[in-house]
Amino acid sequence: MENNIIILEDENGCEVEFEVIDVFEFEGVTYFALLEVLPEEMENDEVLIMQVQGDIDSEDAELVMVEDDARLERAFNEFLRRDEENND
Repeated sequence: MENNIIILEDENGCEVEFEVIDVFEFEGVTYFALLEVLPEEMENDEVLIMQVQGDIDSEDAELVMVEDDARLERAFNEFLRRDEENND
């Protein structure tokens, strides 16, 4: 992860760059809050929350989509709480 940028593969096998804007643990799971890197003339305020599957310190760890909608909402609310706390 260089300059808080990671590259993920989408469902079509295309590489997509994301900026990591937060990494946090919540309810025993590590989450990444990501923003897709877009050309300068385009704005992006859509935050993508993904969870770490496996041990974050191992090479086997991977980022996966949060499948449970209720869990995703709780994790997103935790991200918002942390973001607000950091901006105070």
